[in-house]
Amino acid sequence: MLDIVIFGGVGDLALRKLLPSLYYLFSDGKREQCRLLCVSRSPLERDAFLKKIKEKLEQFVGTDFSEESWRNFKSILSYMDIDLSGQDGWEKLVDFINLKDNKCKRDIIYYLSVTPSLFAPICRQLGRKELNPDCSRVVVEKPLGEDYESAREINDILASCFNECQIYRIDHYLGKEAVQNILHLRFSNHLIETVWNNQHIDHVEITVSEQVGVESRAQFLDRIGTLRDMVQNHLMQLLTYITMETPKSLSADDIRDRKIEVIKALQPITVRNVAERTVRAQYTAGEIDGIKVPGYLEELEPVRDKVNGKGETFVALKVNIDNGRWRGVPFILKTGKRMARRFAEIRVKFNPPSNDLYDTRDGNQMVIEIQPALTVSIQMLMKQLMGADAAVKSHANRMQIATDDEHFKRVPEAYERLIGEVIKGNQTYFVRDDEIMASWKWIDRIRNAWEETEQEMKTYAAGTDGPDFEE
Repeated sequence: MLDIVIFGGVGDLALRKLLPSLYYLFSDGKREQCRLLCVSRSPLERDAFLKKIKEKLEQFVGTDFSEESWRNFKSILSYMDIDLSGQDGWEKLVDFINLKDNKCKRDIIYYLSVTPSLFAPICRQLGRKELNPDCSRVVVEKPLGEDYESAREINDILASCFNECQIYRIDHYLGKEAVQNILHLRFSNHLIETVWNNQHIDHVEITVSEQVGVESRAQFLDRIGTLRDMVQNHLMQLLTYITMETPKSLSADDIRDRKIEVIKALQPITVRNVAERTVRAQYTAGEIDGIKVPGYLEELEPVRDKVNGKGETFVALKVNIDNGRWRGVPFILKTGKRMARRFAEIRVKFNPPSNDLYDTRDGNQMVIEIQPALTVSIQMLMKQLMGADAAVKSHANRMQIATDDEHFKRVPEAYERLIGEVIKGNQTYFVRDDEIMASWKWIDRIRNAWEETEQEMKTYAAGTDGPDFEE
């Protein structure tokens, strides 16, 4: 028995991601004990609400949409208008949850799909109305805050109403199949386990490359910048997964304990080394897939009076982890918008052999592709079979394991998988409060160093791989 309450239930995130994910989870008709309530400020008749949801599901679910599944799904759907920042309408939610009769016989999930400024009034009302029993959970979106202090304030707000074991901070990268597979790859294969250290790995590159520009997020991205929007979130998660020590068990806290150990071991980037270890840049006009696109500053023109044009759209960092396993291994983190292609990957480059018999400059490497495909490939140098210099030249051969053959079923979207874990009460793929605070502390030092040194904002043409960065 389960109640799911989505605050901001007809907003963009709910319509694009949350409701399609819940459609997949609940449209089989086997969850007749579940109720799904969408909450927003504006009054909306049930027929109009259902029509809106159906149209969006047809758009975002595509060929997986069916009338039978829709009948099953709409039977658990309800809508309610509440003044999220005020007092009106909350008694309707009290009546819906009905804790007096249920006595926590139903689990309750509150999804705060709203701006962080509404977290406080929503949590305050849930506490006042005693709608936060032990059987309730709350889900919030990252990035949580814009720096250490704002993140602390939000964590304090959540902690005033819920215990840490009830709080689920979503980073959708942790719901990606390829990211979750990193732990299986590392900790269930002896071959990988034995070479996963500074004795065998030369360096690691973590790249998240996007072709989109600022689009409708211009104001937010100019204020927050790519360092805080992408590195503090997604790239930090990839870094901790690829470098953490073996957890004591697969429990949520044992895994998250290992993640925070990595963050605390990151060498600080300060005014002393920021110029050598970081690059920040903005894209200029260029061409992507044969289509001309404007530069970043041009895209800001419609909101020119609300921005300052100082947000970076590209970041590259050289990161070191000061522990026994990784000391001396550079980790290159790169992410940017309006790049040549869309992809996310982790590329692990191994040390060359101790002899120098062959040309091994490219080296042996493993590539974990996160998007658009889900693959793990190992590149090994072998003898070239044809050609005049075949006897002495090496050729890179790739062994690839992919998820696009007939043996694989539909891969759930990240939000679908993560919501499923919230329903199970499994916090493994969610970020704990101490990890949030440790990562913000490290990121804030970089931002402060940029400001103090007035580090140059470089440029790169849209449709390229970004500015050069010495690895």
